[in-house]
Amino acid sequence: MDSMTAWNWSFLLLRAATTIACVVAAVAVARHGRGRRGTGWGYRAGAILYLLLLAGLTMAEGYGQITTWAGLSTPLLGWFWLATDLVIPLAVLLLLRILRERNALAGQLAAAARHDPLTGLPNRAGFAEEVAQALARATRERVPVAAAMLDLDRFKRVNDGWGHAAGDAVLRGAADAMRQAMRPGDILGRMGGEEFALLLPGLDAQSALPVLERVRAAVEQAVPHPGGGEERVTLSAGVATLAAPRTEALEAALRAADGALYAAKAAGRNRALPAT
Repeated sequence: MDSMTAWNWSFLLLRAATTIACVVAAVAVARHGRGRRGTGWGYRAGAILYLLLLAGLTMAEGYGQITTWAGLSTPLLGWFWLATDLVIPLAVLLLLRILRERNALAGQLAAAARHDPLTGLPNRAGFAEEVAQALARATRERVPVAAAMLDLDRFKRVNDGWGHAAGDAVLRGAADAMRQAMRPGDILGRMGGEEFALLLPGLDAQSALPVLERVRAAVEQAVPHPGGGEERVTLSAGVATLAAPRTEALEAALRAADGALYAAKAAGRNRALPAT
């Protein structure tokens, strides 16, 4: 193979690479937009058509060169346009990678905005979002729903006596213990400080008491107290039944559960009581 023929074949191979890169980029754009036919779909469709057109033109030009070349070398300008054509699909692929990374970061930021960074539990906003979905299911299934408020007993004494790092460890341990003890489908959220809320679909206040007792016992048994010895981490809880599986009924039930929580504190702590 002489040098001129080698150059021609190299040019054709790059033409083929450009065609393949255009098709791969078009497929990647289509996969990136799958299931999102809202904002931006027209731009993606345009990009797909452009890439497929570029692939067709590149392939056609390569075929034309195969059939018309008669030992002529590829002109320098042709190499320039070939490089330009190859850069376009590669730039599209790079842009798609950047968009995927941006979407992943946006998802992480959105999740962080709905979760408490210390315990990993839903915060108020995240709890409200998950509860709305659970209430919609309860409405369809026509089952009762109970809501509970839980509060770690004498938590201020932990922070004051052993420092906030010890308090944070207690909060993380309590959140983990409660997660392990509650039922699948229950929703636990941190409302702030040492206060938590628990939604129990399918139960009323009375039938929710055994679950709360299991949660209470798990915290007492599994969470070490920074003071050691006979000291124990305990919690008190109050629970109420929702009048209906709706958001406004949830707010009323949480207020009633909060009242039962204070009654549990007044009765000696480390217990769960139903709202009266």
